[in-house]
Amino acid sequence: MKFNPLCEKPNQCENCQNRCIQNLAFLSGLPEESQIALMKKSVSRIHQKGDIVFSQGEKVDSITIIKKGQVKLNTYDTEGREKIIGIFADNDTIWEGIFQKDSTYPYSAVCLTEVNLCRIYKKDIEEAVSNPSVALSVMNMLSAKLHDANERNIILSMSEPMARIAAFLLYRYKRSDESVIILKLDDIAGSVGLRSETVSRYISKMVKAGYIEKIGQSGIRILDLDALRSLSEN
Repeated sequence: MKFNPLCEKPNQCENCQNRCIQNLAFLSGLPEESQIALMKKSVSRIHQKGDIVFSQGEKVDSITIIKKGQVKLNTYDTEGREKIIGIFADNDTIWEGIFQKDSTYPYSAVCLTEVNLCRIYKKDIEEAVSNPSVALSVMNMLSAKLHDANERNIILSMSEPMARIAAFLLYRYKRSDESVIILKLDDIAGSVGLRSETVSRYISKMVKAGYIEKIGQSGIRILDLDALRSLSEN
C-alpha cells in the first residue's frame, strides 16, 4: 500500500455546486459566498485501491470528504493483527481531531476502492467556524459522531458471533446508499473483532437461512431485515 499524490487538483471543487459543503452538516449553513470561497481553497484528489490517504501518527491538517468510494480506518496491534475502526463511504467525512491543537491521526485511512475525495484545510475551517451558528452545528455533529461510536461499541460488546455480525450488517446497511454492501470478508472480520473463518461460517448460515445473499466475491444483499434484527438482539 502506498500514498498516491497523483490527480491532486486544487480549486477543482469550486465548480461542483458546493455539494461537498452541503454534505458537511456543520458548514452547510454558511452563506453561499462563504461556501464558494471555502471550496476555492479546497483540494480534490483521486486515490487508487490500496492507497493510503493518511497514516497513523500524521498531523491532522484537514477535513477529508469522501465524494465517491470506500475508505477503512485501521490500526494494528502488537502482534500485527488489523483492527478496523470504521469504514467510510460516499459523502462520509473524516474530521476527528481537526479542532484539537497539534492533533494526530490515531489510525490510518486505506482505500478499499478507487476513491474521489475532497480536502478542506484546517486554517480555512477555523476561519469559517468563527460564525456562532456554525459553532452550534459543530456541537450537533460531535453529538452524532458520539452516537455512532457508541453504536459500534455496542456491536463489539455482543458475545454471540452471529448477533455481532448481524448487527454490523444492519449498521452498514443503514449507512449505505446502495442496496448491496460491498466489503471483503477480512474487512468484516476486522470490523467485528472475529476471525475471517468465523465470519465466513456465520455468513454462510445466514445465506442458507435466506436472510442475505452473496453478490459476487464481496457483495452482500440483505433479504430479511427483520430476521437480522432478531439475530442482533439475541
